[in-house]
Amino acid sequence: MASDSDLFEWCVARPRWQQEAVRLLIAKPSLDTEELNQLEEAVKIDAGISVGEPPAWPALTKTHLKTGNRFAPVTVLGAIGPLRNIDRLAAEQPPLRFAINGVTLIFGPNGSGKSGYCRIAKKICHCLHDVTLRGNVFEPASSDPREVTLTFRVDGEEKRRVVWDDRSDPPPELGRISVFDSDAAGLYVDAERNIEFLPFELALLTNLADALRTLDGRFRTEEARLNKAHQAPLPLGYEKRTKVAVMLADMKADQHLPAEEVMRALAAWTEQDEADLQALTLELSKDPVLLSKVKEATKSAIETLVSDANAVFDAVGNAGLARLKEAQQKAAATRDAAKAAASALAADSAVPQLGSESWRQMLMYARDFAAEAYPALEPPQLATADTCVLCHQPLDVEARTRLAAFDAYVEGRANADAENAKKHFAETARAIRDLKISSAQDIKNRLVNFVEGSPSRQALADRIEKLYAASQERHALVLTAIKAVDYASLDSLADLDRSVVDDLSVEMTLLAKEIDDLKPTADETAKRLRRQQEFDELEARKKLSADIEIFVARRNSLDLLLKTKACITACSVSGITSHITRLRRKVLTASLQASLEAEIVALDLQHLPLKLADRGEVGKSKVHIGLEAQQKVGKNSEILSEGEKRALALAGFLAELKEVGARHGIVVDDPVSSLDHARMGAVAKRLVKEAAGGRQVIIFTHNLFFHYAVLEAAQDMKVRVREEWIAKHGDGRFGIIDNNQQPWISMGVTKRLAIIEGLLQKKKATYSETDEAERSFVTDVYTRMRETWEHAVEEILFAGVVGRLRPNVATMRLRAAHVDKADYEAVYGGMTRCSKFSGHDQSVGVPPDLPKFTDIKVDLDKLTAFVTTANARRKALEKEGQLYEDGPMVAEVLD
Repeated sequence: MASDSDLFEWCVARPRWQQEAVRLLIAKPSLDTEELNQLEEAVKIDAGISVGEPPAWPALTKTHLKTGNRFAPVTVLGAIGPLRNIDRLAAEQPPLRFAINGVTLIFGPNGSGKSGYCRIAKKICHCLHDVTLRGNVFEPASSDPREVTLTFRVDGEEKRRVVWDDRSDPPPELGRISVFDSDAAGLYVDAERNIEFLPFELALLTNLADALRTLDGRFRTEEARLNKAHQAPLPLGYEKRTKVAVMLADMKADQHLPAEEVMRALAAWTEQDEADLQALTLELSKDPVLLSKVKEATKSAIETLVSDANAVFDAVGNAGLARLKEAQQKAAATRDAAKAAASALAADSAVPQLGSESWRQMLMYARDFAAEAYPALEPPQLATADTCVLCHQPLDVEARTRLAAFDAYVEGRANADAENAKKHFAETARAIRDLKISSAQDIKNRLVNFVEGSPSRQALADRIEKLYAASQERHALVLTAIKAVDYASLDSLADLDRSVVDDLSVEMTLLAKEIDDLKPTADETAKRLRRQQEFDELEARKKLSADIEIFVARRNSLDLLLKTKACITACSVSGITSHITRLRRKVLTASLQASLEAEIVALDLQHLPLKLADRGEVGKSKVHIGLEAQQKVGKNSEILSEGEKRALALAGFLAELKEVGARHGIVVDDPVSSLDHARMGAVAKRLVKEAAGGRQVIIFTHNLFFHYAVLEAAQDMKVRVREEWIAKHGDGRFGIIDNNQQPWISMGVTKRLAIIEGLLQKKKATYSETDEAERSFVTDVYTRMRETWEHAVEEILFAGVVGRLRPNVATMRLRAAHVDKADYEAVYGGMTRCSKFSGHDQSVGVPPDLPKFTDIKVDLDKLTAFVTTANARRKALEKEGQLYEDGPMVAEVLD
């Protein structure tokens, strides 16, 4: 063990609240909610989250550590039950009671309900794996909780009886009792796991680490909440480089977080500040650079207007209208000329309107189609083809000549001029139709900066608006004329006022000079920059004055996050883990390895090369039992037999158990599954030895051989034993706790005789040897008598020298063994009589009659009389043998 001084010096170097946690954990394995709340508050005070002083806790002393080391309280489990709504276990019955100073041996066959009581023990005590209690799954689900009455006692206290249900945690005192079962066995064999049973020093520090992890979890939950809250966006608009922006850039959970007082001072806003801001606003509004940019934009807008106005003049001014009318007149004239040229073709034609526009278009399309349809023919394909592309009839000589004349017409000058004139007119009209003229309001908006502060320019802007309004009206009239083909109506229109455009052109020149005059000097630029910075600072402060509460709230939340992180750091278990590792290797690893080796010998596993490895991890001590194989082994269970796995797991369990001394109780569930008889006996002796050392030992089993092995080991070691029997009844009830439920095969002769006598008394009033339905009763009674005769040979005549459920021969009991001729005759006669009615297949001709009740009673009386006589003789022989073994009697002398 480590010295008390080493542990004490380490503890008093911890923060004061951790010293208090150590003091509390000396007396129990974990802290309750109220104690954790007090420690959490102390951590918050240290971090500055809370104000005030922590409670006035008693100082931690060496005496505290010595007290915990020597007098750790031990819990003794007294009883489980009555219970309700758990599996199919009977509710209305006495509890399952346990010996408080020895071994409790609980036998239950498969399907009796024993496993249900085992699950309760695993749930309320310390178990390596999670256990869930269930109701009766063969009935509809119930919302009622699983409820158990628990009786236990803690050192120095009165017996407690509590009614617990699975909606809450079991009494923490019961966690000092440890459970070993088949599920835990797998963890001991294969898994790296926490060392469950630790010396006081390591258990204390491990429990301290658990408490710190609980507090760490609370603070991390708060950290996550704050981080999520900080995802909400803050007010924007602080992009410029100002004192406010610099301060807000430090709004993060670190040591540079601005003080709330500094933030509020920077956000203070007075009437003088407002006046200064307005003055700077006015001054900066005259900024040459800004004005230059405004004038450049204005000049660009004027240039665009001049261009747009020229396009309007060009399209719908008098010159544009003259071009439109000229194009229309030329198109009409060339069309008439083309028509006249076609008149010669019409002389011999039976079709009127040759030379019309429609005819010309039809002929041109037909001519183009013929060229596509007959590309290999000589042009014009319209006339050289054999078939007309219009009527699909064969072409004769006259038709060919006519179509050739039509083609020559299309190729002629008159037709070409008509087409060109028509195209030119269409383009001129389309340009007018596509013309976009801005509205008066749009013009006004574009000239806002142009007219500002200048009456003359305002007058010019008004003229421009009127010009565009007049242009829109004129445009609409021209479109109407084009649609109506009535160009005479346009002759009376007054021309647009071009002087407005000329005046705008003059203004562009003036704006260019004004822009050049606004270029600042270097001193003016520097002054402007200083003024702009002053303006930005005031503007940011004014905005901050409106947003200050939002930023202060975020600042305080970030400060809380920073302090919460400090709390998480304060609850770190890394330092404890390092100390646990050093302490474990000093006080535990070597002794745990030695204990494991001793258990391996006790359970006959020396043939396996086993080695224990340990390490520390976040406040835990971990251990693993490995095979020292020449090849890589994934899991021990892949190599070991089922029996070896169970024995190894039990060895690991018992090895760790030694580290807490011989006081804390254990519950073992079916520890001998897959073990041979020799190892069953070794396990029985090993568990009884634990009880002999003062530990409460509770064993659940369904193996009668192991049951008797425990009884024999307890007898040899003079350990007290309490037997409990669990069974199921034919009426469907499970988990019945009753000494009368002891298996028949395990009963002694005397108890068997009492049961047979009870069966006869119960049947006496109703039995009839003429009722064939009574045969099963007769068979049962005589079978029991036959088996009792057999057991009497084992128990009385041979005095238990050999037994069916024991592997050994008890040679010392030979002193009471005795068989003579009368014994043989009695046994032979009784067995012969019983065999007749006990279910043996009888020979043909043997009367099938049932015995009379009096005959049955006589047969039982003979058995009872034999047992009484033989047992009395056995006891006498036992006494004589003991006297012989004690040696010669001391001779008397004459005084």
